[in-house]
Amino acid sequence: MKNLQKYALIFVAAAMLVACGPSREERVEQIEDFEDSLFELAIAADPATADELTALYESFASKYPDDPLTPQYLMKAADVQSNVLHTERAIQLYDRVINNYPDFQAIPDCYMLKGHTYELNSQYEEAREAYQIFVDKFPDHYMADQIRITIPRVGMSNEEMLADILAHANDTIIAQSAPVK
Repeated sequence: MKNLQKYALIFVAAAMLVACGPSREERVEQIEDFEDSLFELAIAADPATADELTALYESFASKYPDDPLTPQYLMKAADVQSNVLHTERAIQLYDRVINNYPDFQAIPDCYMLKGHTYELNSQYEEAREAYQIFVDKFPDHYMADQIRITIPRVGMSNEEMLADILAHANDTIIAQSAPVK
């Protein structure tokens, strides 16, 4: 009977350690150490490394959904996934930030980065849509004018884009130099 109590006590203690896991500070330190090692070694993130770092970010977000670092970590996770062309996963993470943290100061960036992520994956219609949502929601953002110019050129090659810009250069110059009445 004593052995049974002893084993039960050990089991409960082990379960508590596993359930509690690392503290918030330990998780932040683990994430920062991982980030530092990537940048220190100048390793281009491969899909396995990207997934490992994303798992750390998401684990933190799940454990501390109301922490001010959570939307930042989710956005970093989306960026990491975008960089290894895991488009769907990146978009899910950007949407998670947009939907769960509407007051996060980088929400406009989420929309722009969604558009960029779609562009990287040659999903041009989705890119235009993400960019248009950005322009509609944040018309006074400092990047809004640039995104307005970008939308019709999404999917063009560099040569096509240059030709289009040059073809419309006079329109822009004329519009800017026209006298205000």
